[in-house]
Amino acid sequence: MKKSIKFIVLIGMTYCLWACSKNDVVVRYPKSTPSIDTVIVAESVITYGDSIHLHVGVSDKVAPLSTLAVKIVVNNDIVTSDVIRTKGNKASIKRTYAIPFVANRPDNTPVEVHLASTNVSGIEKDSMVSTTIAKRPLITDLYIVPDFGTGATAKLVLVNADSLIYQATGLLYGTSFSYKLATKVDKFKRIDWSGMVFGKVGDGIGLIDQTGESINATDATLVGISKFTFDALHFTTKLGGKLLEPVTTLDVIADLPPNPPTLINNTDFRGNNIYFGENVEVTFSGSGITTDLANNISPDYFEVTGTNTAKFLGKTGLYKAYYLTTANYLYIEPQPELLYPDALWVCGQGFGRPSKPYVTTSSWNWNSPLDYIPARLVSPGIYQITVYVQNTPGTDKWGTLNFKFFHKRGWWDGHEEWSTSYTVSPPFYATGDAGLVGNVVTLSTDIFDGVYRITLNKNDHTITSVKLN
Repeated sequence: MKKSIKFIVLIGMTYCLWACSKNDVVVRYPKSTPSIDTVIVAESVITYGDSIHLHVGVSDKVAPLSTLAVKIVVNNDIVTSDVIRTKGNKASIKRTYAIPFVANRPDNTPVEVHLASTNVSGIEKDSMVSTTIAKRPLITDLYIVPDFGTGATAKLVLVNADSLIYQATGLLYGTSFSYKLATKVDKFKRIDWSGMVFGKVGDGIGLIDQTGESINATDATLVGISKFTFDALHFTTKLGGKLLEPVTTLDVIADLPPNPPTLINNTDFRGNNIYFGENVEVTFSGSGITTDLANNISPDYFEVTGTNTAKFLGKTGLYKAYYLTTANYLYIEPQPELLYPDALWVCGQGFGRPSKPYVTTSSWNWNSPLDYIPARLVSPGIYQITVYVQNTPGTDKWGTLNFKFFHKRGWWDGHEEWSTSYTVSPPFYATGDAGLVGNVVTLSTDIFDGVYRITLNKNDHTITSVKLN
């Protein structure tokens, strides 16, 4: 027992001697302050997105150095911070720091380099240099590029050079879409990634590469988004358009911008998204639309109530209104993405708008309302079109007038109404002939023209027509 106690005491004494010896090796230096001897930024002018090359020399004649803290500040924002370990009484540090192009980066702004050298005694020396000027990259062109299927690419115009505000008007976007902003596009109006591209970064907008995300835009209070504004200084956006309520007036010039981008052949068209209300009377104005209102608006969608007024017949909702200036005629159609059973779409040849002077304009294309016509859902399962038709002899038993009902605006294999499933009344017929399978056709020997109201009835599987004039 005595031996155990002696051993424990011996251990304790040994620890005390070791601890005292350790305290004796702590070196205390006379008070001194580090010196920041050299601060060199290689670049005098940079463009946001470039990097600066920093060379710092620090020393302390008495106490060894400990750390060098670096903060890069632009427009009162800390771009980056760094803490570098320094040893001995002298150190030379070289670092490269990127100066990204982000929001709140004005032109010709000083890049501030804040330094703090600390020695082992905890004494610090601060310094700041600002010898570099950062410039904004030049944006000569800017485009809004919606994701595929949500709208057409449009160029933004610099409307306020001092505040760097860019704007596009006359857009025909829905109330919700996704997009990127690009400074370059190719001949197909798709993004050219050799230029700057803005997309979703975190909760805001920033520069992205090809792996980056699109920006989402939504405003359910609007009929559609017809105006888009981008603040290139703060990287913020604003959406604009007509408020979502049925229109009671429509000026075909003031309310319908020229060259609607949703049409391929749009030269003579004006167009916009318009929110119509069922049975709501609309007062028309602009150009010569009211010279003969019944002749100048779609009879499938309007019932004329006065010299410049008409009641909307379709379901309440958002429609495309396209005014053909050369014909003084207003086409109305549902949104392009509207599918069966909410609508059918008729494409073919030998028909045109039911408006004097009568002319056939249709073709097997979907470029503009000249090519096709929407069939309005007038009641469950019943669809109607009113068109001018003209049938002339063809190369065989069928005439030149033939068409088909489709489930969408555009080609969609297998999604169409086949005439062979219907009882079709003359002067129209069904056919299963090669090249015309499922089309509504006419006889080559039956020469006629006129305005017809054609009805497809899904309930009793009939296609009937009435000649109006």
